[in-house]
Amino acid sequence: MNDLLQHTLESVNIGILVFDRAGKLVYMNPAAEEILQGSTQALRGKHYRTLFRGSLSAARIARKALSENAAVTGFDVELRLPHRDAALPPLSVIIGASPLYGPGREPGGAVLSIKPAEILTMVEQEAQAALSAEEMQMLAYGIAHEIKNPLGGILGAAQWILRGGASEEERSEGVRLILREAHRINGLVEKMLEMGKSPPPPRPFPLLPLLRQAQDLLRAEIRAQGKEIAFEPLVDPSLPDVSGHPDTIFQAIVNILKNAVEAIERKGTIRIDARMNFNYRWSRGRGRKRSFLELTIADNGAGMSEENARKALLPFYTTKPKGTGLGLVMARQAVTRHGGKLEIKSVRGTGTAVKISLPVDPGKKPPS
Repeated sequence: MNDLLQHTLESVNIGILVFDRAGKLVYMNPAAEEILQGSTQALRGKHYRTLFRGSLSAARIARKALSENAAVTGFDVELRLPHRDAALPPLSVIIGASPLYGPGREPGGAVLSIKPAEILTMVEQEAQAALSAEEMQMLAYGIAHEIKNPLGGILGAAQWILRGGASEEERSEGVRLILREAHRINGLVEKMLEMGKSPPPPRPFPLLPLLRQAQDLLRAEIRAQGKEIAFEPLVDPSLPDVSGHPDTIFQAIVNILKNAVEAIERKGTIRIDARMNFNYRWSRGRGRKRSFLELTIADNGAGMSEENARKALLPFYTTKPKGTGLGLVMARQAVTRHGGKLEIKSVRGTGTAVKISLPVDPGKKPPS
């Protein structure tokens, strides 16, 4: 494949897959990697029936191009991917297949093009808009709720101080209450301002030291709460550096670990697993690829209902009596601002797992 052809295939935003006569994958461009959520390294050599397992329409299109040497196009083909959350609907795509011929016009395989259907884009935009509306409603309610309570205390204390019969001790107590509640409002405002700030520029840093520091910090809190919680780290020390900002990622990890500690009533374990995931290598302009390091923090605590897990990343949504509902929101923001991803899976009575995918420093080659 000459340089111009390869550069062209790697630059287009349509997924291109090439199968040999036996139906095995021999090439896929970065756009196809992104659509199929798998790398060339992981998928090369797989048969189209394996690649499109669970997607009969896609498999039929590939078979028709290979066995009948016929060009065929499928609209709104439902593509089920092994790495896609089973709770999500299948990916709707347009697939075009054409037979591939050799120099002497002998059958040589097939070429497939895959593009997300426009209707899918519209549905996703509508879903995002609905989520944004829910977030805005929750945000407005949360701000009002968080400010109303301390303001009520401040007003009550001020009226108490202004009463002519209040003693000096009562006046001092009123002033302390006003200061405490004013600090509470100020802390909330600072968190909101922090969320609105532009992210610091990304830089490479090792993840393992941050995980150790976060565990050390939480151990003191666990002892103070009288709980028996063991950390079970499964982290390869040879993992490459990730790209982002260490301070914000550290705070995100601390927030997630705190939630895990609070979810365990008395005794339990928190499993910390960090590993490379080569099935997620997303294209980034001109065909460049980025690998991701996957960090999973899982507890065996009370778990959440499906509804609470869905709302856990909404601002100010919390089931804790003294929670603000901003911890996970800020954690997600810290991760996503530099191209990462944060997901939550929880089962009531079993526990909760929070998975963070962080981009690997492009200057370092991940271990094979």
